[in-house]
Amino acid sequence: MGVFQDKVANILRIEDQQFTRELLAECIGTFFLLLIGNAANIQAAVAVGGNSTSAHIAWGIGFMFAVYLAASVSGGHLNPAISIAQSILGNLPPWKIIPYAIAQVTGGQATAGLFTTFPSDHMSVWGSLLDQIIGTAMLSGLVCLITDKRHQIPTGVVPVLAGSIMTMVAMTFGANGGFAINPARDFGPRVFCLCAGYGWEVFSAHYYYFWIPIVGALIGAIIGAWIYKIFVGLHGMNESLDIQPAKGFNVSVKVDREYSNSSGSY
Repeated sequence: MGVFQDKVANILRIEDQQFTRELLAECIGTFFLLLIGNAANIQAAVAVGGNSTSAHIAWGIGFMFAVYLAASVSGGHLNPAISIAQSILGNLPPWKIIPYAIAQVTGGQATAGLFTTFPSDHMSVWGSLLDQIIGTAMLSGLVCLITDKRHQIPTGVVPVLAGSIMTMVAMTFGANGGFAINPARDFGPRVFCLCAGYGWEVFSAHYYYFWIPIVGALIGAIIGAWIYKIFVGLHGMNESLDIQPAKGFNVSVKVDREYSNSSGSY
């Protein structure tokens, strides 16, 4: 049995095609994220041991483990908007954005089934668009923060922080439109609904709402990334911030190939 398993593993193993591995990681990571998140939404909707708070927490925990699942291979974006933000920061070649997005939408479509997002009755078109822009900008900017190497956040801690960010956004913007903040999370299920025979109403409902989680998320991702870059990221590129509890902080600045240390306190 062991020999058979080894043969199958050798057939399936991808060693030299790094880009293919990245796409597979983005696909399975997005699949897992939406599997957990949508299951929590269903449980909350039917009120069987769940409510909106439990759903929001589940999305955050699901995002954390989904990032763990894909991070070592692709970075664990799991969201076309985040891929764009990471490209703005120089962490992802621009040509990878579309292939990553296809992999993410595929993963979302495979797991989300008939579940997509729609706005609450009190939301207008422009209010919904602003909701998506702000929510995704928060997600994008904070992901830029926790992935900035100058903060020296351990790699294993980043997914935990990412999950916390998702929970925060869910608990503050979830009531407006389901906090899609992710084109892969919203568009894939709509395509599935169309193929399942629900008709074009999945796109035309609520004044053609389908475009808002796509356009709003992409605009928000760009805004969030540039806000972080303008206010934080572009400055002190040669500085390394070393946090020392109870002792203030040390900043090392590179000057003519030598380093001069300056100290400060909180």
